[in-house]
Amino acid sequence: MKLPPFNERYEFYVEVMGKCTATRDERLRLYTVWRNFFLFGAGPETTENVVNKIWSHLDQLTSLMYSGETTRFSIDLSPSASDLHKTQISPLIRSLNDDWHLANADIVFGIALKWAFVYGSMFVKLRVNQGQIEPHVVEPFDIGVLREDIHGLWRQEAFCHSYYMSRSQFVYEMEQIPHPRLNQILKEIVSVPRPSQVATTATLDKIVTSASQPLVVGNVNFDLLSPNKYQPKVTEDLLQMHELYVFDDEEKDFRIVTIAEPGVVVFERPIKEVFIPGEQPIVQICPNPAHDYFWGYSEVDRLIPLQKMRNERMTQIKHLLNLQANPPSFGSGFQGTMDEIADTLDSPSGVVMADMPGAKLEKLTPEIPEDLYKEIRELDSMFEEMSGISNVMQGKGEMGVRSKGHAEQLARLGASRAKQRALIIEDSLEKIAMLFMQLKQAYDKSRLQTETGIQFVADQFTDKYIVKVDAHSNSPIFMEDQRALAFDLFKNKVISRESLLDLLDVPMKELLKHRLKEIEAAEKAQQQQEQQAHSAELAAKHASKVSPIRGGG
Repeated sequence: MKLPPFNERYEFYVEVMGKCTATRDERLRLYTVWRNFFLFGAGPETTENVVNKIWSHLDQLTSLMYSGETTRFSIDLSPSASDLHKTQISPLIRSLNDDWHLANADIVFGIALKWAFVYGSMFVKLRVNQGQIEPHVVEPFDIGVLREDIHGLWRQEAFCHSYYMSRSQFVYEMEQIPHPRLNQILKEIVSVPRPSQVATTATLDKIVTSASQPLVVGNVNFDLLSPNKYQPKVTEDLLQMHELYVFDDEEKDFRIVTIAEPGVVVFERPIKEVFIPGEQPIVQICPNPAHDYFWGYSEVDRLIPLQKMRNERMTQIKHLLNLQANPPSFGSGFQGTMDEIADTLDSPSGVVMADMPGAKLEKLTPEIPEDLYKEIRELDSMFEEMSGISNVMQGKGEMGVRSKGHAEQLARLGASRAKQRALIIEDSLEKIAMLFMQLKQAYDKSRLQTETGIQFVADQFTDKYIVKVDAHSNSPIFMEDQRALAFDLFKNKVISRESLLDLLDVPMKELLKHRLKEIEAAEKAQQQQEQQAHSAELAAKHASKVSPIRGGG
């Protein structure tokens, strides 16, 4: 994007920011519906408690796609890498995996992935605070892009991240730089209460009128005792900030423009002064990408029709069971108020007397089908079919399975759809880990040591590498295949026992490696003793054969 002259850039930046955030309110209303169906199994207008199948279904789907505890990373070097850099890989991998968990990046990615199934996309932003790498979850309605018909954040000419911060935090961060126009900016920016991140329907929108003349008559679908919708409440007045990323054709990289409401440009810097050159600090997580829609497809949006059908059927079953518990009655020949007779019949030991001859009373008990929940089970199987989850993947039995090998083959073939999606998620995970490693090189000055005793810092490592998820360890779907492969390699003597421990990712790995070295040292010493004893035995036999025979005559 060709930027205008410097004196015209502020208006240009505000205009581009408006284009990036043009669909924010529209998407927010759509996200509200998806969020309510995910959390409560119904839309925001409902006031009834329903059995929420979407939550448990997506919780299981997320656990199959990602396991933060078993995820580990490896570093692949280019073929031209030196031997010194190859010896630095092992301590760097340990440091990367340790820092990844210490920064709670595994938890942050898991949260972002779960909500990515809800909204279609979620984002993780990395920032460095006092030398420490901090990952943050960014929701999609806080992100805006210039072109929603292009897939991929890296292909956008401009995108925007909106967020809130307190005035005191703003002043603190500005004083750390320090900013030359701080006093002027503080006079221009405006603090506002933070609005709800989820669009709500006004009470007046829920009025259903049945007459307008001469008086308005109607009902209000509003529950005064509605439960908490898990909405945060912030009483502190906050500043609404916008971080605009614009690609500069002259710099051949992005520029970051920080704008505070109402349209006050605070910073305008090339990205190399703030982050890593040629990279963006925000990574998109999109499990169901679309080639012509930036935000991807929502998993919840596809499950809503099934949840509605399930809600309707569960309501009918509940009504049928209520009729069976308290069936309606049909009576004739009774005198008195029908309400009193009905209350008497519904009371323990209630007695109703009839003076009319031929009076009768009968219960109209409905007939309950033998398999009342058959359709519910069919709908639940449709949930699993929609997301590509088979019975074997859930640990359930399958008809016709004859052996362990047959079950493993069914699991391998049945997980093809889930594996394809897990590999898509793995790409986003590797991108975040790659940025994590690059930030370690830029800001982490702690010293590491190779097995040969050479000390170095991460910045001394080459920049020609790729961070990969080691052996697809991010997804439990691949774990059994990787374990089998590791044992096969060990049986064929392709890898050592220490490499087997690394591939299995067992608990207390370092302690087991230390004990393994002691065991191998003891085994080596025992072998040397056996060899020495065997050599001594052979020498004794040889000496007895060549010794001269003494005799008398």
